[in-house]
Amino acid sequence: MSSANSPVIVLVPGAFGTPAGFDKLLPYLKAAGLSTHPGPYPSCNPSDPTTATCSNDIVALRDDVLLPLLRQGKDVIILAHSYGGVVAGGAAKDLDKQTRGAQGQTSSVIGLIYVAGNITLENESLFEAVGGSYPPFIKVDKPSKGFALIEPAMDVLYNDCDRALAPELEKHMNPHALMAFETKAGAPAWADAGFDGRRAYVRTIVDCCNPVGIQDSWIGKSKVKWDVVDFKTGHMPFISQPQTLATQIVKFVDSFTAI
Repeated sequence: MSSANSPVIVLVPGAFGTPAGFDKLLPYLKAAGLSTHPGPYPSCNPSDPTTATCSNDIVALRDDVLLPLLRQGKDVIILAHSYGGVVAGGAAKDLDKQTRGAQGQTSSVIGLIYVAGNITLENESLFEAVGGSYPPFIKVDKPSKGFALIEPAMDVLYNDCDRALAPELEKHMNPHALMAFETKAGAPAWADAGFDGRRAYVRTIVDCCNPVGIQDSWIGKSKVKWDVVDFKTGHMPFISQPQTLATQIVKFVDSFTAI
């Protein structure tokens, strides 16, 4: 695959993490001829957690990452992990190929890849989407009021990773603003017909953070078709099985670019 003609993969991390968490995946995507671009958002470790809303995350990803790439004439595929799926879903609204083409634009978001991605409906918060209560591993108001951490990180996020990597992996854990989880998302792009045939979902079967049952419930309630692929991994397949995940991403990219 020629990197000059291939879409840019925008890497949107889950909560508590940054795009640096995808680093183990990058060499395999590069070897396949794919270029990547970080897709951060402001609710991860903000200076003021009381202003770190979900809608602000969506606006930041759209205005600071997606639209600048599209203005450069680049097609984009979004790879979104966990809470990143909520952010990406809102940020990609009306940026699909069908809508952009009708506006006379030649670049667009040509596909969505969710990895254990959180799926929220229009005007639904992530807190509501997980049942209206936090799981016990979400430590509320830690390290200070308005923030949360996941503990124990190795057991919840990295249960299928080499335990010897614990010091390195736990460095990627950042406080996250609770406001992002408790404020409502807007209309999601994945619900639109413009993304028919352009939605992929990697189910993480031994996930201790987003158990496969809740992933299934999110996919089901979306009421749209996803190309679902199962990985027998925990929550972070881009760390525990980066080469295998990269191979699957290439397959998704090929299918999106063929349409």
